[in-house]
Amino acid sequence: MEHYIERHQKMKHFLHFALLPAAVSAIAAVVASLPAPVLAQSQPILLSQNVNFRPPDVTAPDNRQGGTHRGAKLCPAGLSITPLIPESNIGLTLAESPTFFVYVPQTEAEIEFVLLTENGTEIVYETAFKVDKPGIVGVTVPATSDNKKSIEVGKRYEWSFSMVCDPQDRSADVVVQGLVQRIEPQSNLKQDLENTDAMSRLNVYAKNGIWYETLATLAELRRKSPDNQTLAAEWTKLLQSQGLDSIAAQPLIQPL
Repeated sequence: MEHYIERHQKMKHFLHFALLPAAVSAIAAVVASLPAPVLAQSQPILLSQNVNFRPPDVTAPDNRQGGTHRGAKLCPAGLSITPLIPESNIGLTLAESPTFFVYVPQTEAEIEFVLLTENGTEIVYETAFKVDKPGIVGVTVPATSDNKKSIEVGKRYEWSFSMVCDPQDRSADVVVQGLVQRIEPQSNLKQDLENTDAMSRLNVYAKNGIWYETLATLAELRRKSPDNQTLAAEWTKLLQSQGLDSIAAQPLIQPL
């Protein structure tokens, strides 16, 4: 745990980027709580309209790409991981327990996920996994059971994925970072999300700039209907709209 705190304190300048007050006010006007999980559907899934993600007018320092490294025991030189995050490098969520996605190449290295408080001094959640093939992996932050929510409304958190290329030398890690902020919805957004149709909720998330639920809902629909070409096309379009063209065609996989 100490190496995470030390590493993120050294990167304190990343966390000092504050959202403009006007942007914060705009975000606060958008928000909501996560609706019921997507249910399996017996009929073919049809899009009522194209998914059109409209990112909110907020930005954060760009740390989406891990820098090139000299190569290490488990990572040939040039190997990198890619987080699924908007071009703004900050995504909004309505959930206490959002899911974070990352593309992992073919590697024997362990991948570590860490969620930190905004000031980088407290670890909210951490986990590690491996993959047996390249693809996109989702990590869901579990809800807490002590009346303290994992992700609190109105607060920002820093998260990171690290590819541990040399367990004996953590300076060789390939690290990517992003920010997440949970927001509280207005009544009209809550009403829109009461619709039990998964595709309708997906479109609501997208048009309101709720990145993590847009991505997670579409990923879940794709898992339930892996041969649905319409969903595959919408997934590709969503990633391409945020500059993630290089991984838009990668498969969804489960971590080991």
